[in-house]
Amino acid sequence: MADFVYSILRTLRTSSIAVIVDRLRPLLHIDPITVLPPEITSEIFCYLTPATLLEASRVSRAWRERALDSRLWKQKFRSEGWGLDMDAIRRYEQEYSHKRKTRSRQADANGEQSRQKKRARADVDHVTITDTSRSHGSRTPPHDLRSWNRQHGEVEADGDRDQMRQDSANDEDMHDVQIVQAGAAPVSSEADTRTVLEMEGSTVEADGDTISSQSTEGTQSGLQFPKLEVEQSLIRYDNSNNPQINYNHVYKQKRKLEENWESGSYQSFQLPHRDYPQEAHRECVYTIQYDGNYLVSGSRDKTLRKWNLETQRLIGKPLVGHNASVLCLQFDHREAEDIIISGSSDTDVILWQFSTGRLIQKIPHAHDESVLNLKFDSRYLVTCSKDKTIKIWNRHEMRPGDRDYPVKGVEGGGTCPAYILDLREMGSALDIERHLTAEEKAPLPPYSSIMILESHNAAVNAIHIYEDQLVSASGDRHVHLWNIHTGVRTSVCRGHTKGIACVQYDGKRIVSGSNDNTIRIFDPFTQAEVACLKGHTRLVRTIQSAFGDLPGKREELEAEAGDVDARFRKAYRAGQVPTDASARTRNRNPGSADPKDIMALGAKLPPGGGGSRWGRIVSGSYDETIIIWKKMADGRWAKAHVLRQEEALRAAGGPLQSASDLATQQHAQALTAARTQLAHDQAQLRILQHQNQQIHQISQDLQNHQNQMNQFTARHTAGGPAQSNQMDQQSSAASTRNGTPHALNAAYPPLQPTHNNVQQQQRTQAASETNILVNADGGSVQQPPAQSSSNQQQQQQPQRASTNNANPAPAAPPQNHTTHPHQQPAQAPTPQQLATQRPNAVLPPQLRLQNTQISQPNARIFKLQFDARRIICCSQDPKIVGWDFANGDERIVECSRFFATPQ
Repeated sequence: MADFVYSILRTLRTSSIAVIVDRLRPLLHIDPITVLPPEITSEIFCYLTPATLLEASRVSRAWRERALDSRLWKQKFRSEGWGLDMDAIRRYEQEYSHKRKTRSRQADANGEQSRQKKRARADVDHVTITDTSRSHGSRTPPHDLRSWNRQHGEVEADGDRDQMRQDSANDEDMHDVQIVQAGAAPVSSEADTRTVLEMEGSTVEADGDTISSQSTEGTQSGLQFPKLEVEQSLIRYDNSNNPQINYNHVYKQKRKLEENWESGSYQSFQLPHRDYPQEAHRECVYTIQYDGNYLVSGSRDKTLRKWNLETQRLIGKPLVGHNASVLCLQFDHREAEDIIISGSSDTDVILWQFSTGRLIQKIPHAHDESVLNLKFDSRYLVTCSKDKTIKIWNRHEMRPGDRDYPVKGVEGGGTCPAYILDLREMGSALDIERHLTAEEKAPLPPYSSIMILESHNAAVNAIHIYEDQLVSASGDRHVHLWNIHTGVRTSVCRGHTKGIACVQYDGKRIVSGSNDNTIRIFDPFTQAEVACLKGHTRLVRTIQSAFGDLPGKREELEAEAGDVDARFRKAYRAGQVPTDASARTRNRNPGSADPKDIMALGAKLPPGGGGSRWGRIVSGSYDETIIIWKKMADGRWAKAHVLRQEEALRAAGGPLQSASDLATQQHAQALTAARTQLAHDQAQLRILQHQNQQIHQISQDLQNHQNQMNQFTARHTAGGPAQSNQMDQQSSAASTRNGTPHALNAAYPPLQPTHNNVQQQQRTQAASETNILVNADGGSVQQPPAQSSSNQQQQQQPQRASTNNANPAPAAPPQNHTTHPHQQPAQAPTPQQLATQRPNAVLPPQLRLQNTQISQPNARIFKLQFDARRIICCSQDPKIVGWDFANGDERIVECSRFFATPQ
């Protein structure tokens, strides 16, 4: 049959065959996009990779519309393990819609005014101007229209502006397509582009981006809107013509941002701005927190400061209220909260109003010793202290029977004050109402202590709240997990060999940093250590992690951990892993799933803690470095980048010197000047004493010489030439014994050798005194606590030199010699030289403090925080520095507001 039909077709003309082929094509090539419902094709496209989706968008216009569907890319965004701040997105869409409506009303008003002016001019000039002259098919010449606009403002074009915007938005990525309206001249230059914008008075597309002629307004209700070329990529319109976020564009910018993290592309910045150094803290900064465009810092100068991250400027005046260093803080700038809470070495906790900086309430002596850390949520404030305790405070009025009322009397639970009632015997709210007195039912005031947790054996350095669980880390090397309602300790994680300084908990794993220079990841449910990260050389002071968990994947984590256990048992039975467990524990596992590296069985987390490929850990240490840890394909954590705080400080304009260090240095400089002056006076006095002694000796020598000459003259006159020769020999021998040459034809030459001997004695004695003085005050120099490694090495060298000279050899006796004719006689050391040769001279007690060496502040890192875009940290320097991985890309900066904070 096929051959018969084919033979018939060959007898037809080519045009007839073409018609037949066109009719058969729909039967031979079925496009699933046009046949299947959108719900089914969207479900199919969900399984495609982003690269495949972009290839599919090139098939046809229908495929492009489906492949670039914003809802599909929203799902792809979340499937990567990235979070979206939906509150920020809804707020932006509402503000943008309001801005658009306001702009439309303004355009309508301007159009009505322009029409009235046109009618007035028509009456004067007898020229009839109708609306058809402003239709798309007939346009005023560009030069005439520009003149008209300069005089009367822009005229709103008739037609469906929103439809034009929607059409151009659908072709956003087709940059090679140029849209030209019917009857309009092609756009060939920037001037022509402006002309088309003026002719339209609304929205047209130029170079692939939709531009609104009236979208250059500033902010609306404090909301920053993107630039024109960014705006269209970020906004699309649904079928009801409502603006919505373009998730395809958001996804693309997020991938670009992640590529910057991968490649280490960033821009450094500082707080305060380098042009306003006077806004900086006066001392080192111990703690920071930032959210959105705001950052709050606390310092050793006893103040808190609010900062604008975009302008890098101080907001308002410093918050003054603490009497000692501010060690911890947390804030919430949302209108419903509007609060900052800070803790200090003065044992107080202070509540501030964020918007005004007003001190709301002070909790005096919240602990017996320094408040080291605090966290709060909508229900509780939790503080921890050097006094080894954790305290829980209510943030709002609380009555017996409320959901968040503490459970008192549970075995192993926390200690509650007497005004907290034991309600375990009362089963319902009716029982509480019936059995409690009016006084007992009275509400508990906000910020009352409701529970104390005591089980740590050292200072509690860090805490973290996650829902109804509380995690704490202490100098006793343990991490405790608590039930925040009952105070029952549910888990204890052990593994660190020294005290723990920082901790984070996300409900699935605990991450901690310690003085043993390691970062460890624990499974809180089995207390198993699933990873140990080694890279720092000193205390790991601060840490933050973001594992990028996929939504609802806890079961998959447990299944993955079970697979790892099964592979280990199989390898163990095959003899592929060591049988000695202690041999495996010598090298801690950074997260590898290799059976030879497995450290724990039965954990509910796989090695490394699980998470997506975008997982990230950032740690800061006293070794002055920040390490960005990246999760490898096999689950191991490896160093991706190492950032040096001192380099960022240098790039930000150099370190600032804190007020205390500056005062110490000024005091040290005053001591140095006093010591130098004293040493100068002492050296000058010794030189004068030596000179007086030598003058006296020279006087005696001259007297002896005069006596010898008198004797020689008398004997020469009495005894003749023979006796004269004998006396000459005796005088020469005596002069030689006295250090005087035998030539007596002049009085001055005999004094020169004696003066050389005096100089030699002075040099020998000065050197001997210098050694003795160094020995008297030498030894190890106490290093200040704020000392960088490079400064320590430089200062240890003179230290060792002083120690080597502590026990000098005895000085050799002076030797008599004459000066070589071409050799200048050695000069006696001046008082200034003696003063500089005696750095550790014996001084009065008030001048001995100079032995403590003064150095510039170093870059020990105290606290860091990162989000999807930035890392910001504080250190011993009064400045706060950060790294912005948007790297100056405006599109990334614009979209980063919608990226949720890493969890």
